[in-house]
Amino acid sequence: MVKVTVTPVKEIRPRLEDEFNPGEFIPRTPAIAEAYAWGRELHKGQCRLSGEPYFETHCVWVGAFLDKLIGREAWTIAGLLHDAVEDQGETLDAIRARFPGPLGEEVAYIVDGVTKISTPRDGRTREIETLRKLAQFRDPGVFLVKLADKSHNLLTLHYMPEHKRQQKALEVIRAYGKLAGILNCYRWRRWLEDLAFPYADPETYSFVKEKIDADPRLDLSFINPMMEQLGNLMEESGISGSVELTVNGYWQTWQKLRRMARARRASMDSFAAVNDLVSFRLVVDSEDETQCYALLPKVNRFLGPYLDQNRFDDYIACPQNGYRALQVTAWLPDLGAIEVAIATRDMEGENHWGVVYALQQGKDISQYRPIEIFTPSGSARFLPEGSTVLDAIASIQQEFLLDKISAVKVNGNLARLSDHIQPGDIVEVITGSNRLAPSEEWLAFSNPSTARLLRSVLVTEALKRSAEKGRQIAKQLPKERGLLALEDVQALEPTRVDNLLEQLACASLEDFYAALGSGAIRQQEVSQTLDSVGITNDTLRWTTIQMIGSARANRPGTLARLASLVSQAGGNILRSVNNTLPDGRFSLRLVVSNLSPEQCEPLYQAYIHCGVELESIEIT
Repeated sequence: MVKVTVTPVKEIRPRLEDEFNPGEFIPRTPAIAEAYAWGRELHKGQCRLSGEPYFETHCVWVGAFLDKLIGREAWTIAGLLHDAVEDQGETLDAIRARFPGPLGEEVAYIVDGVTKISTPRDGRTREIETLRKLAQFRDPGVFLVKLADKSHNLLTLHYMPEHKRQQKALEVIRAYGKLAGILNCYRWRRWLEDLAFPYADPETYSFVKEKIDADPRLDLSFINPMMEQLGNLMEESGISGSVELTVNGYWQTWQKLRRMARARRASMDSFAAVNDLVSFRLVVDSEDETQCYALLPKVNRFLGPYLDQNRFDDYIACPQNGYRALQVTAWLPDLGAIEVAIATRDMEGENHWGVVYALQQGKDISQYRPIEIFTPSGSARFLPEGSTVLDAIASIQQEFLLDKISAVKVNGNLARLSDHIQPGDIVEVITGSNRLAPSEEWLAFSNPSTARLLRSVLVTEALKRSAEKGRQIAKQLPKERGLLALEDVQALEPTRVDNLLEQLACASLEDFYAALGSGAIRQQEVSQTLDSVGITNDTLRWTTIQMIGSARANRPGTLARLASLVSQAGGNILRSVNNTLPDGRFSLRLVVSNLSPEQCEPLYQAYIHCGVELESIEIT
């Protein structure tokens, strides 16, 4: 019998504190009870900034949360005792002696991993060195205890001085939110980042929250009927499961909008293009992934003309950091983009809770041992085993940095892009004038994620080269029309350039240059189109003057003096474009009307004898 569960949404953003509340702590084993008693004794008299007893409010929360989440005895004990060495001066050997055998060894190992370094090296901050130490352990137990520790600290951040609040909040976003992300604990990451966001950047948070809370896609009168329709679709398909809703966090939604805006796929003043602000999840009860694929065409037909053909991801065939689902996007009129995802219940468990779910289900967790690297400012990034320096660069600034590399330093020393990185490495990208040109050879030492970005960069670089070639060709074509640059026509007669681009099927002048340089548009075709849209000498009756002056001549009054010669010759300057070149020389381009061919030669001679040191003069 087919059964599909659709639970109406009553609150768009339920308080996640309830989900992250471990409740009353009751030690469930003698060893945990022993750790509780010992920790209470060690921290006796220690209080938090709130005035509450330190152990009973902080350490017990960390231990109780881990016990509820994972239920591993050693990890619960490590949570209870995670500050024993750092705050109370207890030793790791004492922990081993208190809990003899493998239990004590594991507890001591985790406590060592989360204990801050008291004397940083090389003048680096204590926090950066502590994060580097944490990275060396690469152990899920160490990672989760540290995440639980930071989680409870966030809950009491309001008791700290303002400057400390911002510092701690930024630390959580830069390092620990990313740690939760690489462990695929989506819900935990969202909770951490959205708790920290108001303290890290209050002004931006207020703007983002106001815009998102008013978004029509979060209206229950849209969400609940949509869930019902998707539920009916599952039922009609004969597939049991449930329809659920995921609402993305404020911080993650803001970051995605910024990435899309940089890639020119969205405007910064609207979240409408961010498809996973709301994600409708079709969760299949069966673990047969073919049922997910069976649902896909039905979802596509349901979305019909609103389906975005360019935004489909098959993360079942090709998982992304442990995330598995089929994802489609639709653009709904007056609403914006929405995401519909299809996954099995097992997939969805790991999609939301990653390593935690894997541990609960007794699964292999070897994929959750990432390499953690840092930028000089202390921001953390996480990469798979075997990653290279190039992979580290890609993780720092995505494709926006791959074409801007002059050199790279790892831990202060120059490194090759193909070198392998190690846990705790500090990677610094040096940008300058002598940049390394992205090459297909780099693909040989790129991980799959970097390779995808690199291929995009290589395409962009190829287009840039074609555009430069096309720009040189285009300089020759308009000369007989009194032009040296089509940009002048775009500035003075924009409709003519729009018509030119339309007839040549180009979105912009840059696209036109790239098409011309690559041979996709023939020069004869361009000439004919220039004639048809009226970019001709007979129509425009322009003369263009291009000159380059020496660095010595580049001083106040020179441009005015050169321009005055046009007026003396009877011409009228329509447009002036001037630039100072890197070596101090200057270039000047003047578009002039009312000059006959007979007047050009006397004007040329006037420039030759004007007393300004000019290296070249061209009058077209």
